[in-house]
Amino acid sequence: MDNEIRSKRPRDIFNELKWKDGMDIKECSIEYIHRGVPGNTKTVSGEDIVGIGHLFFTLFPDTMIPYHRILLIKYKGENVYVKAEGNDCRKIGSFLKSSESINDR
Repeated sequence: MDNEIRSKRPRDIFNELKWKDGMDIKECSIEYIHRGVPGNTKTVSGEDIVGIGHLFFTLFPDTMIPYHRILLIKYKGENVYVKAEGNDCRKIGSFLKSSESINDR
């Protein structure tokens, strides 16, 4: 049983965690851009994921989050996805007002 995540894209990571033997999507956390909350980011548990779509993932009960808003995915406390520095939402400082860098989490 191999517990290494091989996927690189958020949708593929979610599917791997959901379907691969020995892995559990409930053990991941997802940080994403959520405008209007302090710091403009929100973190949810993989337990809250009720659907993995083509362009969005769905949180309980019916919140659809586009994959391009995902900043960080952790599995068992380890970073398995960090949005690349060159992507637009990472360049806009107003989205990430917290003093802690995502790369340090």
